[in-house]
Amino acid sequence: MHTPQIKRTVGSPVSADRFWDRETELALLTQYLDEGAHVLIVSPRRIGKTSLMLEAARKLRDRFLCLQMDLEKAHSPEDVVAELGVATLPFSSVWIKTREMFSRLLGSLADRLETVQVDDLRVTLRSALTRADWQVRGDRLLELLAEADPPVVVFMDEVPILVNRILLDERYEVSPEGRRQADAFLSWLRAASMRHQGRIRLVVTGSIGLEPIARRAGLSATLNTLTPFAVGPWPRETALGCLAALASEYKLALPPEQAGLMLDLIGVCVPHYVQMFFDHVYRACRLEGRNEVSEDLVRRVYETSMLGTRGHAELSHLEERLKMVLGPVLHPLALDLLTEAAVSRRLTAEAAERLAREDLPPNQRRGDELREILAILEHDGYLTPAGADEYVFVSKLLREWWQKRFGFGFIPACGRSRGNRR
Repeated sequence: MHTPQIKRTVGSPVSADRFWDRETELALLTQYLDEGAHVLIVSPRRIGKTSLMLEAARKLRDRFLCLQMDLEKAHSPEDVVAELGVATLPFSSVWIKTREMFSRLLGSLADRLETVQVDDLRVTLRSALTRADWQVRGDRLLELLAEADPPVVVFMDEVPILVNRILLDERYEVSPEGRRQADAFLSWLRAASMRHQGRIRLVVTGSIGLEPIARRAGLSATLNTLTPFAVGPWPRETALGCLAALASEYKLALPPEQAGLMLDLIGVCVPHYVQMFFDHVYRACRLEGRNEVSEDLVRRVYETSMLGTRGHAELSHLEERLKMVLGPVLHPLALDLLTEAAVSRRLTAEAAERLAREDLPPNQRRGDELREILAILEHDGYLTPAGADEYVFVSKLLREWWQKRFGFGFIPACGRSRGNRR
């Protein structure tokens, strides 16, 4: 039987021959877009949301104009409009109209539009926009897209990071001005999705959850035109198929029982972790001059690489994203909640409340802040409820990595005396 081919890829979004399975998700997403829906892709980190968007765009390009926007570096709605203009560049019929629209704003700079590099083009278009007119220009650009044939799908990655930047001030608190700007931006997207229904489809996602951020600012209603589209870990059979295909591609003897052990050690078949584990196993085999994967090698690689310094580098983005969302006041409590769950194997309501009393200033609304942090940790795939009054880690790998990274000297809440935290 022919084994499908796949190339090793760790960390970067993938498409075409590096994209594995997700046929069901692709079919459902395609159906939504064919029916004119706007979609909010919801899933934890490292599940493959960006890869899903790239592969969907590749497969839909025969009947849609698929515009790709990465907003990770954006800081304002004006940046979004400029990025949308840049996204039209691959489609000459739309780009000609976009260029004409911006030419009227740029004056003498307009002559450079055909010769500048993409990054310079982004800066040039951004220079034509102000806080006062970005909505007008954005509306005009969307009108141009709505006139395009075939219809348009706009894939917008890292929208939550942008909204989070707009919302929070230098103290990482939701400021009145930040909330006003975020409300204006999300309301603009909502109005555009309704006004151009059937001609433009929006697909929104990001490496942190948009819903918890909008809820924190009281802006959840601005998302009600987006259809939630959940993407979960791979089923075990899909992950086993991926490992078998990788082993075949790289001529590595990976017995089924060792592939199964790899998945048992990970605990949850997150695509990134499956690929990362295979990469470590493959390199260990090559460095040791062996061709067959043994149980001893799998366990050794898990301990030394997946949970070791290199594994820390691959997984440290989790801590960085938490700090980005929560800021310096709430971030320490989030770390302690996760470390409690890792060291004690569970996070009870009593332990969480005690940690909140220790970590948050007296004037902080501890109950509200604790609930908000737990909602973010649950939404973004760190923890899951395990009964009425406790949480546990979703991923065995992540729990063990977190314990190794933060657990040394950590005293669980039930064993602490006053002033004795570690």
